Amino acid sequence: MRTLQQPGLLARHRGRQRRRHQLNLPVDGTIPNRYISGFEVDPANAQHVYVAINGFSREWTEGPGAGVGHVFESTNGGTDWTDISANLPDVPANTVKPVPDGCLTLGTDLATSYRPTRASQWKVLGGNLPTTAVLQLRLGPDNKLYAATHGRGIRAIDTRRLR
Repeated sequence: MRTLQQPGLLARHRGRQRRRHQLNLPVDGTIPNRYISGFEVDPANAQHVYVAINGFSREWTEGPGAGVGHVFESTNGGTDWTDISANLPDVPANTVKPVPDGCLTLGTDLATSYRPTRASQWKVLGGNLPTTAVLQLRLGPDNKLYAATHGRGIRAIDTRRLR
């Protein structure tokens, strides 16, 4: 059993205190035995969590539990997991971030993608965002999504475009 923790015993979120969120990840291959590069808890529901898995998942990966997929979702606090990678390319995922309207965003070694609310397929987030590795996604107080890229700076994305 692998254990994943968000750092810190106690944190404040929107004025409320929250305890550390610990997940016991399955070792049966449900989630690939690769580096977990991103972990997010849905701010509206602490039982709804996401993990982003780094590394490649097809013919280049060897060993038990290497598995496939790059984004996994649990709606029951980590008891059960679903691969929601769908049509994503086989590139390392670095960061995952839910946005307020229900969309899910993902930074990979190739680009930033998003999955609209109630959709199953991912779309590339275009516009002024260059094709480059996105290492961190964060929501700002202005409700913009900020993407920290490798060598191309930090880009602001208007979340109202993610429909």
